[in-house]
Amino acid sequence: MRRHVSTLAPWLAASLLCLCGTALSSAEHLPVSQPGTDVATPVPGSVESDLSAAVAMLLKGEFEDAIDVVRPHLTRDARAVDLLFNAGLATLGAAQATSPADTAGREALLDASIAAFRAILAAHPDHVRVRLELARAFFLRGRDGLARRHFELALAANPPAPVVANVNRHLAAIRARKRWSGYFGLALAPDTNIGAASANETVLLDVFGQRLPFTLDDGGEQSGIGLTIWAGGERQEPLAPNWRLRFGGDIFRREYAGSRFDRMALGGHVGPRWLIGPRTEASLLLAARREWQADNPISRSLGFRLEASRRLAPRLSGQLGASLVEKRHDNSTHLDGRTRDLSAGLSWAMTPVLRADIRAGLGRERPEFEDLRSRTHWASIGASASLPRGFSVSGTLTGRWTDYEGPGRPPTNVVDGMLREDATRSVRLSVLKRDLTIRGFSPQLSVTHERRESNAQQADYQRTGAEISFVRQF
Repeated sequence: MRRHVSTLAPWLAASLLCLCGTALSSAEHLPVSQPGTDVATPVPGSVESDLSAAVAMLLKGEFEDAIDVVRPHLTRDARAVDLLFNAGLATLGAAQATSPADTAGREALLDASIAAFRAILAAHPDHVRVRLELARAFFLRGRDGLARRHFELALAANPPAPVVANVNRHLAAIRARKRWSGYFGLALAPDTNIGAASANETVLLDVFGQRLPFTLDDGGEQSGIGLTIWAGGERQEPLAPNWRLRFGGDIFRREYAGSRFDRMALGGHVGPRWLIGPRTEASLLLAARREWQADNPISRSLGFRLEASRRLAPRLSGQLGASLVEKRHDNSTHLDGRTRDLSAGLSWAMTPVLRADIRAGLGRERPEFEDLRSRTHWASIGASASLPRGFSVSGTLTGRWTDYEGPGRPPTNVVDGMLREDATRSVRLSVLKRDLTIRGFSPQLSVTHERRESNAQQADYQRTGAEISFVRQF
């Protein structure tokens, strides 16, 4: 890395040492250092001293150290912002000028540019120009998911028409060239009620014409701390100019020490993706899934899934999903049957730092046991905001209502024979330190509280869970 950045010494010497420039006009509102300080002889520990030291580090290729020195001044001095912005532009330009054969050098320069722009946005998430350059750096690095996200956030600032056109060209190129995508994450997940059990351990059962109380051996709430791991990947193979073949898989595993609540799932999918137009696409996938509980197989499913999306406006996009799945159980065969789902959503980038999402859906399950056949409708609303100092916060409220065609099956049934009705509500809050990465993984803390109310016995519950997760997108 030092070798590649050190080749920029002439350019850096000409641009970075002149910190009084206005390379980033959006930083003009920031205060500069106190008047009367002699820049030629900076006082040790002053802003001028740190900036001079950072310039020297940049010229040696010590990019990360330079960013660490400048970071405390980003919210207080416009010259600190200009310094990192100029350095990010320099390394971005050098990466573009690097021979394609020098893959390692090009990637190192792009990573340095990304680090500089990220540091600025951590302190000033509203700087649209910086976000555009960060998106461009991610685009050149081949990290299209992150590039798309930052391009879309930049559009929320209503940039000039030429900028919008340029962003749309990049977004179209991302759609066209997408081949591989993947993710991996792990989390430590404490939960107050890992089995979603009712607090009431007694049920009423009709025995020999009488209704008698029974205590369940495995009833009641049980808390625990689980370790969760999830991963997935997908390949898109070109079939024609506007057609791709998608195929991929995913795995999920959550484990508690010696617990019957351990769960694992394996899934796979394959099908065509149609790029209908510059802003519209759709996929029809054949999807299969296998699930285990406590290391014992419990179910398998096979069906079709439709996914469609359209950019309705620069700041507004819509999604549509539908599925038809046939599910079979290894032991609970009375649950075998067909499931249908339909969902729609809107994503609105209100500003470059504030985003809102609205989702709604309908579902229907038709198991063989008629009393368990049900209809479900749900809705959710969420928002996320990028705050200064590198923090992002998000929250989601979800409501789900399920109506059954019968009273249910003991011990989870309505005692008086009325139709079973469930209402589930949940709230999820998350905090992400977006400028902190550990070998490419970003840490996130999430807390979820969920409560279900039901007229059926043993069907109501409440639980509070947390996740300290580390996620990486490829």
